[in-house]
Amino acid sequence: MVNITNYIKMSSECEKSSDSICTAEYLKQNYFKLGKVERNSLLNFLLISSFCFAFKTKPIVYEQITQYLADKFELDKINIVLIGSAKTGFAIDTNNYGRNFSESSDLDFAIIDNKLFEKSIKDFRLWKNKTDNGEYPENKKNKYWVDNQNNLKAQIKKGFIDTYKVPNFEEFTTTQQINQSLSLIVINLKQHQNIVVKEASVRIYNSWETFQKQLRLNIENVLSRLDVE
Repeated sequence: MVNITNYIKMSSECEKSSDSICTAEYLKQNYFKLGKVERNSLLNFLLISSFCFAFKTKPIVYEQITQYLADKFELDKINIVLIGSAKTGFAIDTNNYGRNFSESSDLDFAIIDNKLFEKSIKDFRLWKNKTDNGEYPENKKNKYWVDNQNNLKAQIKKGFIDTYKVPNFEEFTTTQQINQSLSLIVINLKQHQNIVVKEASVRIYNSWETFQKQLRLNIENVLSRLDVE
C-alpha cells in the first residue's frame, strides 16, 4: 500500500538543506542508514533531478545543451540527464571519491532511449563484423580495440552502451554523430560561456529501469568499498 506518510515523514538525515546534501561526506555517511524510498529519492536528487553543479551559475545553458542534443537526435529532452561530478559537484568512484568538480572534469551524460540504443548497437556490430573480416589495416586500429569490443558486448547484454568506445569513423553514423556533437559542446561552452571541462561522453540506456538499476549498483559498489577501506 502506498502511504503518503511513508514519503513525507522523513528521517532526520533527509531533512537537510541542499547545501548539506550535495557533499561527498553526506553521501558516504548517510546512504546506508536510509530506507529504500529515501535512498531512491537521494539518488534522484543528486543524479537525476534538474540540479547540476557545473551549471549552477548558468542553469539555462544546461537546458540549452540538452535541448541541442534532443533536437539533433530527435529525443525527448527529459530523457537526457547529466551524471557524475558535473551533476553532484563531487566524484563518486572508488579511486577519486569526493574529488571536487573542476576544469579537468568531464561532462558525463546519460540518454535513455531504446531507439537510439538500437542504432548504436548496429554501429557496434558493423564495427565488429568489419574487424573480424579483416577490413581495417593495422594503422587504423589502436591498442584498445579488443578491450573496447569485449566491454561493449558485456554492456549491451546489460542494456546500455558507451558510444565513445566505438571509433569515430563516418560509417558508424549514429555513434560518430553523437561523439562529434559532444565535442562541439565542449568547444562551444569554452568559447561562448567560459565554462571549461576536459571532455564530454554519453552512455545510452534502453530504459529508465536499466538506467536506475545500473546507477544504484555503481554507487552502492563504490560506497561499500569505501566502508571496507
